Amino acid sequence: MRRVIRGVLAAALAGLVTVTLSGCFMIPLIDGRSPFDDPFGSSKNDIEKAIPPIQAAIDESGVADGGVWRIVAERGSDNCEGPCKLRVDVSVEPADVADLDTTDRPDLNSWYPNYAVSEEMLRAVLVAVIPVAERNRVDVSIVPGYGELSPGGSTISADLSGAVEALFASRPRGDGYSTRFGEGEDGEVEAFTRTKSGVLQEMGLG
Repeated sequence: MRRVIRGVLAAALAGLVTVTLSGCFMIPLIDGRSPFDDPFGSSKNDIEKAIPPIQAAIDESGVADGGVWRIVAERGSDNCEGPCKLRVDVSVEPADVADLDTTDRPDLNSWYPNYAVSEEMLRAVLVAVIPVAERNRVDVSIVPGYGELSPGGSTISADLSGAVEALFASRPRGDGYSTRFGEGEDGEVEAFTRTKSGVLQEMGLG
């Protein structure tokens, strides 16, 4: 009798684990994400709802009012057998390069000109978007974007690496954000504002 009871309990437990795991795979799959994505992470709807207020914060900050740069909030993600780790990407794109100088970055191995984003601009973008991302509980990344010298012309790109280094190289590493800069990198700042608060303060910008 005990063996029968143990068998029934083992089967029930196995069934429960199977149902739980199936549910964890199904939640992101139904949302059009990778089945391996965090089922409790940001959904596509979370990101789409967060983009307009983040874009509004960028526009209201006036950081791109000179027309030299275009700053666009859009959906971003990693790619692990499909979209996963969804976030909002804030893309800094060169728009009018008449007053910009190209950066000498042979380490990037790019076939197109790169234009440096200033430390001041990166700081202004971070200050504008991070509080809004925190309120909307989504992660946000500031990333280099692309443009064209003229309609149908050659590709140009932003280079955030120097600005990221200037702001963060001397700061201790925190758990509310990550940075990418240096040789072979065009720069990125990712803020983990879906689960963290006070990220601007942690960055030394609040």
